[in-house]
Amino acid sequence: MKTPAIAVLLTVLALQACSTSADSCAGFKPIRPAIADVDAMSPGLARQIVTHNETGAALCRWKP
Repeated sequence: MKTPAIAVLLTVLALQACSTSADSCAGFKPIRPAIADVDAMSPGLARQIVTHNETGAALCRWKP
């Protein structure tokens, strides 16, 4: 398993706690990189951020 896959797996596992109570989502927030950071971002990091934000939207009802 590659390192980015492990990071995504750990993020998903950590966010699964959000499915039981809205209070457990309080420690997690969407990741919103600055426009200046987007150009320097690797494709792997971009995928991890998207996965994190999509998981949080599904489990914690984050607004886009």
